[in-house]
Amino acid sequence: MTEIAFFDTQAAFAMRVGQLSSLLYDQMESCLVSSGLRLRGYTTSIVQTLHHAGPQSITELAERLQLSHQLASQRVRWLVGEGFVTIDRGAEDRRRRIVTLTSDGSAEAEKLQGFLPVLQSAYADLFDEIGLDVHRAVLDATAALADRPLAVRCDP
Repeated sequence: MTEIAFFDTQAAFAMRVGQLSSLLYDQMESCLVSSGLRLRGYTTSIVQTLHHAGPQSITELAERLQLSHQLASQRVRWLVGEGFVTIDRGAEDRRRRIVTLTSDGSAEAEKLQGFLPVLQSAYADLFDEIGLDVHRAVLDATAALADRPLAVRCDP
């Protein structure tokens, strides 16, 4: 297979971050399963949001988690299919779709709270191994890009 030099440069950063995200979610799956959880890794942020902030519209979830509306909807559909959430029409605005944890979803969210320290410890171990707090670096990079977007940085 032909090597592509671009992949070894910082210009491939966004691609590598996407690959890392996929790898983390894939590996989180086995950790969740071995901890007795039935959630998919990519749904944990939605469950956490509903658990701590209560029922939300799909639009609110998407905005809060910085997901596209389509991606938030897909993840919520999986949660509905597994019986973890329900979707009801808004009382004042029937176009709004309100997502609420079911009793099974609330029980799973409670189990997730017990898993989070394990996950935090695993990430701390990883960050110690590589000598970089990637979480802090991602937060810093996000803030820096909000302050001075990539488009400005690309402008010669």
